[in-house]
Amino acid sequence: MLYTLTSFFLIACPPAEESVRVTIVVVLATSDNDTIDPKLTELAKEVQKRDPKLTGFKLSTTDGKSIAVGGCHTFELVEKQELKVKVEKQKDANGRISLTIKPPGLENITYGCACDKFFPVVTPVQTKTGEVLIVAVMAKPCTAGKKKD
Repeated sequence: MLYTLTSFFLIACPPAEESVRVTIVVVLATSDNDTIDPKLTELAKEVQKRDPKLTGFKLSTTDGKSIAVGGCHTFELVEKQELKVKVEKQKDANGRISLTIKPPGLENITYGCACDKFFPVVTPVQTKTGEVLIVAVMAKPCTAGKKKD
């Protein structure tokens, strides 16, 4: 009898949602120098299209977290700034994961994140030394890269 009850509870429980791996990169940009971290060359080109005064780009930190669909996480940035990330939906037919992010100094941004592609956001926040805070966000299913049988 116990076996039957246990089976019933297992069937009645909804399947767990898959998690999404969210990775953030914190970048500090300046107009005081023209030193660009080699890892940030492409990001710098894209940012400079909108703000050519920013000439120096350095990598501050990176962080990552697996977040269940419907869940959220707050990432600590620099100087007590935070980035809130909510995973709205799992990968759609176009391979995009729906995220809502709340960068410091900006309103919520909801977008479809392409797997393995960073979405950069230049914030209005400046550090004590005058550097502009940029956050780049990427999401991908935690099962990405695993072999399928």
